[in-house]
Amino acid sequence: MKKGWVSIVGGVILGLIISFITLEYNGWKFIRHNRDGEVYQVVNEIDVNLMMNSLLIIIACGAAIYISLSLGEKLLGKNKKA
Repeated sequence: MKKGWVSIVGGVILGLIISFITLEYNGWKFIRHNRDGEVYQVVNEIDVNLMMNSLLIIIACGAAIYISLSLGEKLLGKNKKA
């Protein structure tokens, strides 16, 4: 049970750090001007591709942590028996 929680929390933390560093979110902002060049509407939108890519990175980090903990547990378990 500890492996699951450690991999979830570690995956979220590590995944968010990696996403923040590599994906470089600037924000989507559409600025509309009228014919005089004055701004009359600013629309902020959520970048769905960024959110999906961040979620995939978080899932991959969690899976990598879980697999490495499982392999480490198996390797250490074999060494203790011998």
